[in-house]
Amino acid sequence: MVAKMPESVPIPVSVFIITKNEEANIARVLDNLKDFAEVIVVDSGSADKTLTIAESYGNTRVSFNAWPGFGEQKAHALSLCSNDWVLNLDADETLSDELIQAIKVFIQQDTKNALRCRRILYRWGRRPRSFGSDEKLIRLFRRNCGHYDTRQVHESIIVNGEIEESSAAILHHENLTYSQRIEKTVFYARLKARDKFERGDKVSFLVVLLIFPLTFIRCYVFKGHFLDGLQGIMTSVNVAFYNYMKYANLWDMNKRAQREASNREKS
Repeated sequence: MVAKMPESVPIPVSVFIITKNEEANIARVLDNLKDFAEVIVVDSGSADKTLTIAESYGNTRVSFNAWPGFGEQKAHALSLCSNDWVLNLDADETLSDELIQAIKVFIQQDTKNALRCRRILYRWGRRPRSFGSDEKLIRLFRRNCGHYDTRQVHESIIVNGEIEESSAAILHHENLTYSQRIEKTVFYARLKARDKFERGDKVSFLVVLLIFPLTFIRCYVFKGHFLDGLQGIMTSVNVAFYNYMKYANLWDMNKRAQREASNREKS
């Protein structure tokens, strides 16, 4: 039987967070992490009070790194961690009490290399309604058993070894205006298109033409976002717009590359 970790002892985990202009979120997540031994905040150029707030926490270490992309920035933050166990969070996330307890038990048992948990979305304090299940993500892992891929966006942790499953959850607090959600969608879609382009992916004009209405129908009807009223319509439009922008950007990148290749052949 594993002995219970004393409440007064810091949880021996390095938490790493990447930030830019997160003053609306950073205090909430750092308050949530006061019992952890180390928190690493890697900022890419905040112009607000993010760094001032982060530096006021005794267990938090702040550094700057110019933006190289999501995967590489998280890999850099990971490299600064000093504990054997590491945990990644976004600035707009917190750990549920159940997950904090699950983490304590997991690292004391010390039998597997990573913990996969749920992530629950709260948009302005309310869970959106749909048929979809919660995301399942690996965020806690042994530092020497996990690494990030090099994708620009939607980066994932690659873990060597066994993974424990947990029903406990990370809470994702999305308090963006709809305009901010669209701006984020445009940014992420461009990065995802770049990843696809660099892999050599192609897309047809027909896909670009049909992806918006087909994605909206899939999201609104088949994934059940109609249960969420007007918010469900807005979410479905946002998801459809993301897919449209992703493939429209990919189509444009390939066309530009073809024109540049053609011009080089002519010169």
